[in-house]
Amino acid sequence: MEEQQNEKMSPKARWIIGGIVTICLAVLIVVAIQLNKKQEPEVATEATQDKKEKTADEQIGSDLEKALSELKKDKSSDDKKTASKDKTTATKSSDPFAYLFNPSKSDDPLTFLSIDPTDLPDVPEPVVSKTEDVAGVQDDKTPNGPVAVLPTDLNQTPLPDVDDPKLSGGSLDLGEDKNDDDTVSSGSPLDGINGDPTTPDDKPTDPDDKPTDPDDKPTDPDDKPTDPDDKPTDPDDKPTDPDDKPTDPDDKPTDPDDKPTDPDDKPTDPDDKPTDPDDKPLENVSIALQEETYDRLISYKEQQQIYNALYYGNKEGLKDQKVVTLLDEMLRNYNNANDTDITARQLIQSLNQSQLNNEQARVYNAQLTKLKEEIEKVTREEYVDVYVIKEGSSKDQLYYAGTFKDLLNGNKDELEKAKNSEMALADQKANEAAENLKNNKLDELQRKANQKALIEAINSYQLIANYSTEADNEAEAKRNEALRILSESVEVSAEPEIENNDTTKVETDDDNKTEPKVDDQKELKKSLDQLMEDGEYIQVLQQASAYVEQYPELEDTIKEASEKLLEQSIKDMKSNNAYKDEDTKKYLSQSYAALTGLSTVPSEISEKAQDEFYGYRLVMQAEKLIDEDPTQAVIFAHEGYKRQETIGAKGVLQKANTALSEKAVGMDPEQAERAYEILTVTAQDVNEDIAQTAVDRKTAYGYAATGKDLHEKGNNQEALVYFSEANRLYPEKDLTSTIMKETAQALLDEVGTEDVTEQIKIYNLLVNVKGLDESIKTQAESRKTVIDILDRVNTLEKQEQNVEERTQQVFYYLDEAVGAAKNSGWSDEEKAKVQQRYDAHISSMLEQAQTWSTGSEEERKNAAVYYKVIAEKGTHVGEETVANAKEALTELGYK
Repeated sequence: MEEQQNEKMSPKARWIIGGIVTICLAVLIVVAIQLNKKQEPEVATEATQDKKEKTADEQIGSDLEKALSELKKDKSSDDKKTASKDKTTATKSSDPFAYLFNPSKSDDPLTFLSIDPTDLPDVPEPVVSKTEDVAGVQDDKTPNGPVAVLPTDLNQTPLPDVDDPKLSGGSLDLGEDKNDDDTVSSGSPLDGINGDPTTPDDKPTDPDDKPTDPDDKPTDPDDKPTDPDDKPTDPDDKPTDPDDKPTDPDDKPTDPDDKPTDPDDKPTDPDDKPTDPDDKPLENVSIALQEETYDRLISYKEQQQIYNALYYGNKEGLKDQKVVTLLDEMLRNYNNANDTDITARQLIQSLNQSQLNNEQARVYNAQLTKLKEEIEKVTREEYVDVYVIKEGSSKDQLYYAGTFKDLLNGNKDELEKAKNSEMALADQKANEAAENLKNNKLDELQRKANQKALIEAINSYQLIANYSTEADNEAEAKRNEALRILSESVEVSAEPEIENNDTTKVETDDDNKTEPKVDDQKELKKSLDQLMEDGEYIQVLQQASAYVEQYPELEDTIKEASEKLLEQSIKDMKSNNAYKDEDTKKYLSQSYAALTGLSTVPSEISEKAQDEFYGYRLVMQAEKLIDEDPTQAVIFAHEGYKRQETIGAKGVLQKANTALSEKAVGMDPEQAERAYEILTVTAQDVNEDIAQTAVDRKTAYGYAATGKDLHEKGNNQEALVYFSEANRLYPEKDLTSTIMKETAQALLDEVGTEDVTEQIKIYNLLVNVKGLDESIKTQAESRKTVIDILDRVNTLEKQEQNVEERTQQVFYYLDEAVGAAKNSGWSDEEKAKVQQRYDAHISSMLEQAQTWSTGSEEERKNAAVYYKVIAEKGTHVGEETVANAKEALTELGYK
């Protein structure tokens, strides 16, 4: 019976059973592929032996065994071909399909599946579990061998062979699961940068465990392969076509290189969504800011480095309330200007006022102004006492003694000698000039030369008069006489003639001669009375003077008319029209001509008229000389204003003072000094600004001359102070540039032989003097900067707290020092010393950062800070060092 059943069923059974087995294997492989897309691999062992079961039909069992054997051979051959093909097609993005079976075999039910070849793992041949229902075949659920559970994560390492030593008791022991793409070891800088990262190590090994990721979906072994054109209806289904992209946010990419991401992680950029846990966005790391000016000043204060506190505070912090308050406190160290050395004086003179609008700023500004005034006074006092009184000319001695009466300081004997000497010189010049000017045969050049001599004599008399305190001032009288002679020698314009307004005479047509209109005294008296009543005093004087010889009684009329004309003229000269209205000026000229030119005018009235008109005439002369000779114009206008003190006269004097002050800038030193000596007196009552400018500029000439003398004697530091003061007092004029540069260069050349304290003193002096050549000043400022920085660095390195921040501050300072050294004018050897200290500090930072890079999270962060400081803040760091620092920063996960 058994043989009959075999014969009856053998042909058909073989084909049916073979087809069923083929379909079952295909389903199992598809299920394995779906499971491979999950994260938690489940590993089982391959069966080591098959249990023999007896069936009702041994022939069917025998045929089935042969079919399975044949199919296994075909599958093994196809697997080898597919693996070879996968290696080729994995590199070809244009190939959309990977053949799961050989499509050339017509009896294969499935020809291909639409699966990206890169999604196919190399897995060992699965063993069919007897505990699973396969393709509609009901099993009795009795285990017949080990079950091969296919991995769900395609990124996992291929399963070992069944004979692997790790297999024990029908199970596969894989130990701790590792992600092949995570190559970082426990000592890598990336460990713990952002806390403890979630790794794929903690995964369930039990195949029954469900995935922890909420997006992972269990794969049903009964799922059938779908056609590539079919679209999934369930949102959890994944498209099998590699070109299809998931529309649901929970869908995961099917690329085996894609890593699962935590649902709580949100990308910072919507366009930048890293899928690899190693491709996390770089974190920013904060570095320390450079030390604030105020903190630096506090350190200087604690070390009693007041020069540096004032210098750097003034340079950088006058808009900071705290800095202004500190500078105000520092200035109190110099309340006594007499006890302040020349370097500190120059420093204070170079300080600026704060622009803050608050009470503390106003206190600071007021104290600074007061100190500057006191320092200026002390400097001038020392200059007058040491250089002018003992070594200066008698003219300078009298000028400063008369201008600054508070600077006499017991030098009256010396000043008395100077007065007598200057008086003798002035008398000689005035007498010779006056005698020469009386000679009408002088040409224009000779006349000008004698007028100049008279002006010099007038100036000397003025200096003596300013100094002298006697009630009966001899110098003042001599000055007035010399001034009158000078005024008379100046031919501004021809004197106007008295107009012929004689109404008592009439012209005849025959010979153009005039004849009396009246023949009797009574008619003449009547006519003159009418003119007097009308205020025509000039005409009265003209007509009465013509008939006074014929009618002596007219003398009384002439006297009365003269008195009234003088009275009216004095009134008009004090009016606002005296220097502006042309009719008034013409009338006053006619009046002066009548009162001083007519011999019939009583002498006492004529003399008084000359005296009263003198001031007005001087001012009128000054107005016409302003453009031609402002020096004479100022002298005339000042004297005229002293005699009248009218608004008109003051206006002319103002105009003359301004003209002379502006023109003096272009004069040679001797003429300019004389002009400023004159302006010191002429402007003091009408224009304080011009007067002070004159004093400053005159003093500047004196300082410049004294500085030059000191330089020639080898006293360069004090010479530099006087040059600086000259430039401060007279910035509009270059009095010292050449000699000052020479002096400063001499100091720079000799400073290297001095000790450090003296070097610092010299550099402090050079950086604060005014008007120094820029190339010299840049060297001095650079050298001072380097010295101060190195001293500050030494202080910082002694601090024990905040090591990381302190190290950064030292780096900032040393970087600045290297830049400053380049402009210092030092030798290459001296510059190299600064560079070497900078390089050594960088090396120390890099060494420390390297040590930290393998430490704790906090240490790695500190390492990143050092790398970032070097890469971004080092303006003098080598390119290679910067590149290495940036690379190390990136490797640590920071930007």
